[in-house]
Amino acid sequence: MTRKFADPDGQWTLKIPVPYVKGVWDDDLITLSGQVDMKGDGIVQHAGDLDTQTGIALGHIRKVLAELGASMADLTKLVVFYKTDGSVDEDAYRARLGAMIGDGAEMAITFVPLPNLGYPGMMVEIDGYGVKSPGQNLARRSTNPDGLMPLGGPFVHGIRCGEMIFTSGQDARDASGKLLHPGDSVAQSKLCLDNTVRILDALGADMKDAVKFNAYYRGAGTAEEWERSARVRASYFEEPGPTATGLPVHHLHPAGAAFRFDCWAMRGEDGSRLAREHVWPEGHWDWPIHLPYKHGLKCGSKIFVGGQVSLDPKGAVIDPGKMGPQTARAMDNIGRVLAGFDAGFGDIVKQNSFYAGTDDPGDLHSNVDVRSSYFSKPGPASTGVPLNYLAYKDMLTEIEAIAVKK
Repeated sequence: MTRKFADPDGQWTLKIPVPYVKGVWDDDLITLSGQVDMKGDGIVQHAGDLDTQTGIALGHIRKVLAELGASMADLTKLVVFYKTDGSVDEDAYRARLGAMIGDGAEMAITFVPLPNLGYPGMMVEIDGYGVKSPGQNLARRSTNPDGLMPLGGPFVHGIRCGEMIFTSGQDARDASGKLLHPGDSVAQSKLCLDNTVRILDALGADMKDAVKFNAYYRGAGTAEEWERSARVRASYFEEPGPTATGLPVHHLHPAGAAFRFDCWAMRGEDGSRLAREHVWPEGHWDWPIHLPYKHGLKCGSKIFVGGQVSLDPKGAVIDPGKMGPQTARAMDNIGRVLAGFDAGFGDIVKQNSFYAGTDDPGDLHSNVDVRSSYFSKPGPASTGVPLNYLAYKDMLTEIEAIAVKK
């Protein structure tokens, strides 16, 4: 199919012009920009009101999907970035969100609590992904394995549509919702990864089929915190493994939670293992410890680029504390990875940027100004959210991407 873009008239915009669009549909993958409750020129509406902003963001999602020729029933994954000081009951919020979505949809979900979002008063940004093939009904099924805490409709722990598989964010809770091993990031990491193995198995796949994952761990931006859970999750993958993005967050739900993990995988509809290519550009940056992941992975038409940062081949930060140069280096690294697949920035359908910052719009703009300069309109879908810290001291941004090229 020809790539389709959605950028509905009258929807919100940032305070500065950017080439990003609200939604992209290419091949069988739909990607959405993070949707928020704003008017034009970055004016936040219903400041501080989580539920009202959530309902309006969902309305934007419905409108973007309709412009693409899709619906909420085609969604397979939501990522909900929401602002909290720890006082939001995430389980209750998930139930309210599910009621807002209503019947007729089924999807995986991951919640990412943050101290701030891009503008003052903003409480939520909702990221979405879907699978839909023109003229073809793709087989779709879901799973909620025994022993995992029920998420409540329309949310499921794992969903498969055609070749693509998505898991919900896994935490270390049992079926009753009790948190196991409070404060222990290593033990919780093992439980989260074990849950992921069970979900994939129920959908006819395994960890060898993983193409990307996102790991969220409670931390304050030290390499030691990152390494504790990094070693655990690395033990679940063989080399060459998937692409990876690992991010420290100030809070996880419930109190005592230290780790959350979600995963994308791809497996043939007939059960066959799909061929894949991996890229690690010569001289590219590396982690301080050996890990089995690759910077780029291509499976079918999809290219996944793991979180790119401003590090050298020995894992030292380049341009410490400088947002503009670090953002440019992360984007240049994305370009180098894509080039390994004979692809480029024009093939990107989704970009996610995590940057050190507050709700000061200047923090967002210093990041988005640079990364958006690599695209012309209509560009990809994009989501950008601030964190208190990145994985290493003086690191200010990590940017991941998905591209489609046949």
